Amino acid sequence: MTTILRFMLLSLPNVAAYAIFAIGIVVIFRASKVLNVAHGAMAMVPAYLVYAMSKAGVPIAIAFALGVASGGLLGLAVERVFVRPLRHVSVTAQTVGTVAALGLMVALSGKIWGTGTQLAPSVFPDKAMHVGSASLRTGQLGLFLVMLVVAGGLTALLQFTDVGLAMRGAADNRRAASLMGVDPDIAISGAWILGGATAAIAGILLAAVTNLNPLTLSLQAIPAFVAALIGGLGSLYGAIIGAAVVGGATGLVPAFAVLQRVQGMQQLLLGFVALAVMAMRGERYVASDVRSGL
Repeated sequence: MTTILRFMLLSLPNVAAYAIFAIGIVVIFRASKVLNVAHGAMAMVPAYLVYAMSKAGVPIAIAFALGVASGGLLGLAVERVFVRPLRHVSVTAQTVGTVAALGLMVALSGKIWGTGTQLAPSVFPDKAMHVGSASLRTGQLGLFLVMLVVAGGLTALLQFTDVGLAMRGAADNRRAASLMGVDPDIAISGAWILGGATAAIAGILLAAVTNLNPLTLSLQAIPAFVAALIGGLGSLYGAIIGAAVVGGATGLVPAFAVLQRVQGMQQLLLGFVALAVMAMRGERYVASDVRSGL
């Protein structure tokens, strides 16, 4: 039992990162009904920008703020360039547009910064708390605390403000939102800005406690899609619960020697969870896409 508790504690950073990723995915989906496949790349590019600014001598606090802002601008750019022009086709077409954005951002980042692994700058002081024979770094604990702040802030924004109401209304019925004086395009763009900013937060903080690689960091968002699916793609609370399930389940794999001996067991477990969730809930998303084309 002590071993399981230790590995559960060590999985907290992954849970936090997946939760922040999933929250951004849900915010975008709730406003535009688009599953943003480029979310991981929207986290990776700001992390590299913070890395470049740190190398140039910019204080980490300023670099972090600029990196988050760049994530918001990147989210807006993806929506305007790759998603909005395909709105008249279908939601599936818009999702394919985000795949193109993912490929372009990964390719450009590899071209600019290289495809090797870099050591990202630390955002929090580099100290550690020992958990049995292992340890949790301050950056990992900070990542979890930031997740709580992001989740609380976005929940309050979406549930208790006119901005959140406008975003939800624009997604559910664009015509009705327009009649009530809400510009649906502005509301949807705002959601993509928020989604891009949260992706940047997760990417910068995750790179600081792991490493920086254009492909690896972009793929770190994949478990968050499973977490968002578990939560129903429409609930911030569900996204956090899904992240806890995914992060906890994959984090416990090393605790069992039998599972640890199977190469790629964490990825295999994640795949089984994704298939199970889609088998139970996939029809709802397919049906909504069909209705969008009517």
